[in-house]
Amino acid sequence: MRYKEFGFKSFGEYIEHFFNTLLPTNKTYEYFVDWAKVKASVQKYLNEVSLINSLTRLKREQRIMHLKRLLAEYPRIIEVIPMLIAERTKSGKIDIYDPEFDDFIDFDFHPSQVNDDIISKISKFCDKTGIIDLFGQIKDVHDYLVGVETGLDSNARKNRSGDIFQNMVQEKVRRLLHSRYSIVNNDPNFSLYKKLAKRYGKAKTHDIVVYEGNKPLLVIECNFYNVSGSKPISIAESYPEMSRVAKQCGVEFLWVTDGPAWHKMKEPLLRAMKEMDWVVNFKMLRNIRVVLK
Repeated sequence: MRYKEFGFKSFGEYIEHFFNTLLPTNKTYEYFVDWAKVKASVQKYLNEVSLINSLTRLKREQRIMHLKRLLAEYPRIIEVIPMLIAERTKSGKIDIYDPEFDDFIDFDFHPSQVNDDIISKISKFCDKTGIIDLFGQIKDVHDYLVGVETGLDSNARKNRSGDIFQNMVQEKVRRLLHSRYSIVNNDPNFSLYKKLAKRYGKAKTHDIVVYEGNKPLLVIECNFYNVSGSKPISIAESYPEMSRVAKQCGVEFLWVTDGPAWHKMKEPLLRAMKEMDWVVNFKMLRNIRVVLK
């Protein structure tokens, strides 16, 4: 790391500052819930949800018969049933072990497959999973599903965390470099990964490529790690090679990495810092112009 150009007198001073200024979190207001996604998931089945909602106004003994009629007349409501138990069905099917038969039963939730046998099986499914009883405990299926989808969306926070940090870095770089440079996110036209095809298998795009005119000057990769694991270690081991390839191509390579996980994984990061020119955390990014001199 060319620490002197960032104003540090020694490598030790640089790494001390780096670890002392790591962000404790990258949570922004957008981190918690993707409301657009939640709304879209429920709105997609607005008519079907309205039909199913009629079950909340019936006595328990009436619900199964009414559900069967709904399935026969409006087959598409079958797609809503897995949502009621917070289940994602990418294949449109759920396999469940039934101790009564000592075997697995396949439940198909494709509207095109709805027939008398499927209706009977799905009605049994709704009874045994507690969905029939649920209709007696809630007042509005739409509101209930908004709650379910909100809960499921929290599972996507891990993936959203990486996107959020990337957006944080992109916005800060754009703000710091102003109009002299062009900032391209996930640029499909320039990639160092093409030079490293054997390691990465296929060409990928970089988080940020900084251009002056039509000339690429700087490639930036950014990532945030809340918890330790094999992935950040692998990244730390691979980026020195990326940095060397960047030099061969006449561009600079900057790794912006942050997060509390690095406190527990210092060694692989320190090795990378010793082999690379530019490794900074989010707060140190304010000196990015040094990299472009």
